Amino acid sequence: MKKWFAFFLLMLFAVPMWAAEEKIKVGFLDMQRALNESQPGKKARERLQGEFKKAEASLLKEEEEVKRLKNDFDKKGPLLKDEERRNLEKEFQRRYVGFQRSVRDHQEEFRQREGELTNEVIKDLQKVVSEVGKSERFTLILERSQLLYSDQAIDITSKVIDLYNSRNAGKVTKGK
Repeated sequence: MKKWFAFFLLMLFAVPMWAAEEKIKVGFLDMQRALNESQPGKKARERLQGEFKKAEASLLKEEEEVKRLKNDFDKKGPLLKDEERRNLEKEFQRRYVGFQRSVRDHQEEFRQREGELTNEVIKDLQKVVSEVGKSERFTLILERSQLLYSDQAIDITSKVIDLYNSRNAGKVTKGK
């Protein structure tokens, strides 16, 4: 038991002396800022917005058709025979349910596409962060959103963005 206690004390005092000899260099990266400010991140966001606008135009046409059917039903419904009114109501409900399904499908597709494009840029950014970490001998690089406080002097975000942009000048990110 005394041997273990002595070993524990030796390790307790030896580790701080060893760590003091090694210079620890810590940095942090604001990944959201890097995504928003990097050229590939901007291009991915522009591509996503273009896809969203196309889908939005399609949904607006569908919504107008549903509204037209609803107005027809509201105006003509009381004047129609029971069977015609039921048929018009069924058609309206069918189109309305189809419209809701289209909205959900487009939202899901949009989220998935956003994730794909963002993950592509994040993977490339992680490579650049790794290179900066190795070349500048960082011991540790953390993501800004996980920190409660940090000195801005250890922020490497701008350096990573500049290096990433210089490597991707003229390149186009993959897409559909």
